[in-house]
Amino acid sequence: MKRNSLIGLAIAAAVVVVLAVMVAQQRTSETKPAGGGGLMFEGLIGKVNSVASIEVNNGDEVFTITRKAQSWGVAEKSDYPVQFDLVKKTIMGVAELELIAAKTKDPDRHGALLLNTPEAEEGGSIGLVLADDTGATLASLLVGKTVRAGGERRYVRRRNEDQTWLGSGGIDVGKTPLDWIEIILTQIRHDRVRKITLSHPDGDHAVLERMEQSDFDFTYMEIPDGMRALAPSKLNSVGGALAFLSMKDVRLASDMNFDPTDASVTRFETWDGIVVTVSTIETDEKKWARFEVEFDESLVLETVPSAASDVDESAEGTEEVEDPHAVAREEAGTISTRTRGWAYALDDHKMDQLRKRSEDFIEPDLPDEADGSEDLTTNQ
Repeated sequence: MKRNSLIGLAIAAAVVVVLAVMVAQQRTSETKPAGGGGLMFEGLIGKVNSVASIEVNNGDEVFTITRKAQSWGVAEKSDYPVQFDLVKKTIMGVAELELIAAKTKDPDRHGALLLNTPEAEEGGSIGLVLADDTGATLASLLVGKTVRAGGERRYVRRRNEDQTWLGSGGIDVGKTPLDWIEIILTQIRHDRVRKITLSHPDGDHAVLERMEQSDFDFTYMEIPDGMRALAPSKLNSVGGALAFLSMKDVRLASDMNFDPTDASVTRFETWDGIVVTVSTIETDEKKWARFEVEFDESLVLETVPSAASDVDESAEGTEEVEDPHAVAREEAGTISTRTRGWAYALDDHKMDQLRKRSEDFIEPDLPDEADGSEDLTTNQ
């Protein structure tokens, strides 16, 4: 009996081991890609520096982010510079993309994962192609729905393959050219602006000025006889035109005519010496703006003694005094470098502020109508 019992126990143990192996194999097949896959694009991690272009297909348009000598830009926007951090994040995201679990192979179910072709009416994906400088494809995939449970993951599939996958990492692909670009052009608030001069090709001219830095309201200068300024709120709106000013589109300025005989020109001067001149035109039923930015030390309002005035000129070996206007000078240089040579389509409201005319600030100086609030008496 003891011998038979031992044999029975051995058989039972063997069955448990077999079942354990079967369960482990089943779990592995559910969590590990078929075919021994791991990275979606084996070997790409060693070629990331060879990537010279990123093609994006959002279904409505196809655009390409291309590498130039010193930067990356949008080819369809005359190579307008993009944010390198986004380029790096996208390339590394694809190179490190690991296939965690195989999903559906049924094309009819691709839409639920947003993995239909980009051109599909419903459930379309974002097409992504990484290529080297010869045009050879290094990686080509379709990027679908994001899965946030268990970490940032995306559904993906290779082009021309029905097999879909749950991929590790959150490949956050910019869907439009502007998603890759720093769209904020200026961040000059109303309180920094001292003077605004607006000029138009037909001779219309207006000047708004804050007389003291502590004043919030602008004053309309040189009011014509028989006219008066509108309420301060009507004047002040222009002062915020450069606050968080963002673009809607961009083109080469050289492709347009910004001659003063055709362009409206608005000049902003700040208390700290920044001068922003915005020329605007309307062409092809769209308004465009060109920027010229400089720092003018003569315009700086000196509210406190400069660092230079505290230096003992007779002392020997004195250290070089820091530029008291370094921040404003750097800001002007940054905006100038970013905008020089380009024309921008702006938000309609901002563009309207930049193109205001004198009649938007003044009105005929007529006696105010009686409001009927006087104490009326009746004859007894």
